[in-house]
Amino acid sequence: MQIGPFYPVQQPADSDADLTRIAGRDGRAIGKIIEVSGRVMGRNGQPVPGARIEMWQANSVGRYAHKSDDAAPPLDPNFDGFARLVADKDGAYRFLTVEPGAYKAGSTWRAKHLHYLVDGDINRLITQMYFAGDPLLGQDRTLAQDLNQPVGGQFPPAIFGQSLGKRADGVERLGFDIILIDG
Repeated sequence: MQIGPFYPVQQPADSDADLTRIAGRDGRAIGKIIEVSGRVMGRNGQPVPGARIEMWQANSVGRYAHKSDDAAPPLDPNFDGFARLVADKDGAYRFLTVEPGAYKAGSTWRAKHLHYLVDGDINRLITQMYFAGDPLLGQDRTLAQDLNQPVGGQFPPAIFGQSLGKRADGVERLGFDIILIDG
């Protein structure tokens, strides 16, 4: 999997675990707020404490806060779409964001997804988390290419955020574990 065209080379100053608010601004990001959490583990199931996680994504209408994204949907002034986290002693991470919008990619559409770049002690992984039930999954050519399968093929469950229910405030919780071969 490649890093993609909208990796934030110029990373925002506010890159904490709450993507729904930008430090110094009163507003909140537009869109459905979600909480994503998981663990970074080696293939042996052991946690990878201290793993460095970068996550970036489009806003709720499918636009990246990136100079190369000149799509028509508007930018959200209260959303910069990037987080930098470090996994805790159990390999766990957690962030708050908005569900991204789909966006046009050439003649087709990209399904809603979150990008991850994860560095462990030995391995680096570039991956994406998708949203189960997204009607655009079956036509996403980039997803099919990344999975080395034809467009519209079957999807392994590991690519999807797994529902963990809702928080008391109604925010949907999704789980997404990350496996690094050797940690």
